[in-house]
Formats: sequence, C-alpha cells, structure tokens
Amino acid sequence: MPEVIDWLTGKGDEVIFRHPRTEINWGDTVNVLPNQLAIFIKDAKVYDVLEPGRHLMKTQNIPLLTRALSAIVGYDKNPFHCSVIFVNMSQFQGKFGGRSQTKELAPLQFFGDYFWKIKDPNLFAFEIAGNRNIFTTASFNEFFRNFFVQEIMSVLAEKSIVDILQDLELTSNAVEDAVAPELEKLGIELLNLKFGGIDTTPEYRDRLFWMRAGVAPEKIQQYSGMAKVAEKLPEGGGGGLAGAVVMNNLFSQNQVQKAEEIKSSGNVEEAFLTCNQCGATFSPSAKFCPQCGDPTDDEKKGKVKFCPNCGAQASPTAKFCGSCGFKLK
Repeated sequence: MPEVIDWLTGKGDEVIFRHPRTEINWGDTVNVLPNQLAIFIKDAKVYDVLEPGRHLMKTQNIPLLTRALSAIVGYDKNPFHCSVIFVNMSQFQGKFGGRSQTKELAPLQFFGDYFWKIKDPNLFAFEIAGNRNIFTTASFNEFFRNFFVQEIMSVLAEKSIVDILQDLELTSNAVEDAVAPELEKLGIELLNLKFGGIDTTPEYRDRLFWMRAGVAPEKIQQYSGMAKVAEKLPEGGGGGLAGAVVMNNLFSQNQVQKAEEIKSSGNVEEAFLTCNQCGATFSPSAKFCPQCGDPTDDEKKGKVKFCPNCGAQASPTAKFCGSCGFKLK
C-alpha cells in the first residue's frame, strides 16, 4: 500500500528530521512543505534532493538514487532501503554565551545573538546527518551551540583585551568574519553576529586603564606583584617610599600621571588625543601615531589649529581660516 512520507511539524525552530521509515516503496509519495527540502541518503552519501511539492516515487523522479540502486540491488527491488532527511531552509536565530580569555590571558565573559540559515543542503546533510549521525533538532542544537562557542573562543584568544573592549561592533565583525568560513564547511551561512556584552574581572578592568595609557602588559603584571609587597610594608617604615620606587622603576612619570588621570576621570576616551593627519586616537604617551606614523608633538603641545570647515591648517592665533574665511574659535 503506497504511503506518504512527510514532516508536518517541520516549522518554526525545527531544523532537521529523519523520517522513521527506511524502507521506501516505488509508488510512495514524499510530501515536502514550503521552506523544506527532502534529502535522500544511502550509505552516508547524498543522492537526491526534492524541493517543495508532492513527489511520487518512481524511477524517473530520482535518477541519481535509481542509478545507485541499480548498481547495488537493482532499481526495481521493492522496497529499497534509504534514509529521507528533511531540513528547514528558513532563517534561524541563536543565542550564545560563554567564558574565554584574551592573548594576555585576561578572563572574559560574553554573550550575544546570531542569525543563520542552511546555504548548501547537500553539504549540510552530508556533514551533519551523514558524518555526525545527527538527525534531530535537539541533538543538532547541542552540537551547533558547542561548535559556535568554541569558534568564538578561539578568535577571542588571539586578540588583546584592549581591542576587544574598545569597540563591541568591531569585535562582532571580526568574530563574524572568522567564524563564517568555518560554518560554510558545514553548509551553513552566518547572516549576522552581534555581541550583547563582553566583560572581564574587576582586576583586569583596572589593568585596562593602564594598558590604554600606553603601559606594556608585562610591566603592569610586574607592578601588580611588587605593589602588593609594598602595601604590606609598615606605613612608617618606608611603605610609601617603596611604592614610589616601584612606580618610578616600572613606568615613566608621564605614564603614571596620565594613567592616574584616566582612572580618576572614569572615561578612558577623554584622556586620548586625536591625530591631526588621519584622525586616529592614540595614547598620550605615544610619540608617533599608530596608524599613519605622524609625530604626536603637535597634538600634545596644542600648537596646531585646523579649520573645521575645510580642514586647512591655520596659525594658533588666527581668528579666520586663510583658505575659506571660516571663523575660528
């Protein structure tokens, strides 16, 4: 008796489904709903893909599978053994979160959202169902969530904590660019990835101020250990002097002063300067712009004035722009 093979519950968040019947008869009907594809797998190989619609099983409908069956058991054998894998071609949203570390070994906590869809159903069925024997949405979600978080962790581990926390959007884009090619190997297209938040421990948040002030991470680590020793010294027995010696030995006076200004202000961006050549921001302790290499003396000393209307350079005492006549402050 001909039967109907379908996936009536394959909507919403359902991703993949293997029909329980593995004995298919010529004359059976495969009913594929909109946004679904039916994929025939035999011996871990993808043979045919059926698009939305009602498909009567006959030799003319699935030539690749017929050819395989003919070579193995004869195409007219009834029933024949084959797995029918249904996949949902809709767009999906996922959430991620986890713990990682940076290249300075700074601990991180992160979370966010991503959007994805199946781009190559043949590759998806082969990698997920054929190679990994994943046939349910629950098992796929567990695999995908772990795979996704591991890829994010590997990207964050190669970056500096300063770069990660400086601009969340840039970090999201960098991680998306790195993870997307890995997902394509599974037949998955990453449509969008956004971090909702990334944070570190209070200890490293404090260190971040020093790093943004231009102090090398290894010196911060060195200072942290020595400062704890200095704090334990008697107050009247040179504790304050020891702390000052530690600071002066590890950092220049300018770095110390600038870092303290940043910490007291609570806003690291206010303490940074802007290059008058390329517009990049840089630490007050930098001697050259990290983007274009221009010396930073002019910005630090305030000897340069630029017209906000046309960008022309003007004398520090000029009241009007010599190029466009714009009134200068």
